[in-house]
Amino acid sequence: MFASTKDAKLDTAKDGMLNEGGHPIDDAVKAARHFGRDVHAATGAVKDDLEEAARRTGHHIREMADSAGHSLKGAEQALTVKIRENPVQSSLIALGIGLVVGRLFRR
Repeated sequence: MFASTKDAKLDTAKDGMLNEGGHPIDDAVKAARHFGRDVHAATGAVKDDLEEAARRTGHHIREMADSAGHSLKGAEQALTVKIRENPVQSSLIALGIGLVVGRLFRR
């Protein structure tokens, strides 16, 4: 009884394939071609999306680097002004930092 139900389903599936497309192999080939085109189109779309995301990310990184460069330039100028205004204090700070770094490297 169980086998006959299975056979009936297979016969119905075969009849459906033959009635719709004429030959099951032709239908399978057509389906494979459509699938291949769909996959190709999908991979192309993903590639385009990734390229656009990479472009936007690169642009954003360049903007951040430019901004950081301007900030560092401003900090450098402010530090130069402070050093020129207080040369003795700046020299003592540099000497203290040098002593600390020297002791760290000695160990």
